[in-house]
Amino acid sequence: MARNSSLNRLANQRIDDRRLIHSGFRYAISLTHNRHDAEDLIQQACLKVLRSRGSLVGKSYLFTAVRNLFYDGLRKDHSHSTTGINADSIRDESASHIHAVDQKIDIELILGCLRPEEREVLFLNCVEGYTADEIGTLTEVPRGTVLSLLSRAKKRLNNRYDPNQMMRTK
Repeated sequence: MARNSSLNRLANQRIDDRRLIHSGFRYAISLTHNRHDAEDLIQQACLKVLRSRGSLVGKSYLFTAVRNLFYDGLRKDHSHSTTGINADSIRDESASHIHAVDQKIDIELILGCLRPEEREVLFLNCVEGYTADEIGTLTEVPRGTVLSLLSRAKKRLNNRYDPNQMMRTK
């Protein structure tokens, strides 16, 4: 009986760890804007957390590790570009993938017009559900700056893409 309970705890811990890693991966994508870089980043962050703590402690700890590694990498490589598209391809309607409901909205293209800081706070707020205060604590940025980044990101997206056009059906 004791063996079954320890196996259940181990199985539950693995499920929790997978959810945590998946959440961290989505966060890494919001920062890097590149799937392969995000995979590398989450792997480095998990290794860093496991080495220092022995287990994946929690979401905020993992997110902080991901964020620190990302910005450390940016500082080391000044020529690194986080967006793989130029302004002309965004303006060109033929390059846009927002034509109908049955076609996938290309989130990568839409978010490509945002700076990494704007993508980060938008992700943490809209996807992860953090408040401005929580984002400020997590990213060590004042609440006012978080609100400003959120406002600019939403304004930039609204100016570039008409939400009614994006949700239009045939």
